[in-house]
Amino acid sequence: MKRFLTFMLIVCVILCALPGCNRGGGEEADLVFVNQSGVTIVEVVVEFQDRSGGSRNADSSPLRRGETFGFEAGEYPVTVYVYDKAVGNVAEGALAQVTIREALPQGERWYVTARDGAEGLVLFTSTQLPDPDEV
Repeated sequence: MKRFLTFMLIVCVILCALPGCNRGGGEEADLVFVNQSGVTIVEVVVEFQDRSGGSRNADSSPLRRGETFGFEAGEYPVTVYVYDKAVGNVAEGALAQVTIREALPQGERWYVTARDGAEGLVLFTSTQLPDPDEV
């Protein structure tokens, strides 16, 4: 049991230390992913011109409605990919993806919100934090 807990702690530290990795709820992030969907989302990957990164729960459990991941910006454009499984890097089989072409001024951030759509998962971009009651 100790080995398992030690291993999980190491995995968590590594995931949080990666460039562009999860920064909690996105309080200081340049790009924030917000889940407002009932679709199973396990991993979110961002691919900037100069780097890429991904984030998922330490145990690879699906995000719950209302959970967020924050990412440090790289060089734009950026494409955000959403997966129903752990992938590690950009891979085929994304549930949805969206590309943001331009960076915002210092201190502002992009919000990418996942919502349920008629055809499946839909990603919306905005410079405003989405209303949690909005579906």
